[in-house]
Amino acid sequence: MTDLYSTSQPRFPAPNLRVTASPGIDSAASTVVLAMRADASPAVLDEALAAARREAACVRAVVFGTDSTTAPSVSPLAQCTRLGESLAEAGVEFEVQRAGSDPAEQILTLAEDHRASLIVMSTKRRSPVVKLLLGSSAQQVILEAECPVLLVK
Repeated sequence: MTDLYSTSQPRFPAPNLRVTASPGIDSAASTVVLAMRADASPAVLDEALAAARREAACVRAVVFGTDSTTAPSVSPLAQCTRLGESLAEAGVEFEVQRAGSDPAEQILTLAEDHRASLIVMSTKRRSPVVKLLLGSSAQQVILEAECPVLLVK
């Protein structure tokens, strides 16, 4: 007799977070992960592109809207598309993903799955009390990443 109650059955397939990508992204040998806040300065993208060129790597980006680990992150598709256009103009292989429910975990998984040589991440200054109460995606990535992490204001 089949036990339908003990094993969970997924009701819906996992959503695909990829918004846009270059044709050769799946054959890229080296990866730089870009974690881009929606309100980040252009210096974040510049640093990621410089690292990708230096390492002859592709850029796999996650666009997220907030740095809190307690609030869901929202990344409008227009921002993801604009980032994809900027990466295409720069001439690097790329993939742009919208943020899922946990941006820090998504960034870490992306870096681990593709053996990233570097994570470039945008951040903003927050008080220690706010970090304590709300958490920080950047802090989680710094503590748990297996590769170097470059934070850019």
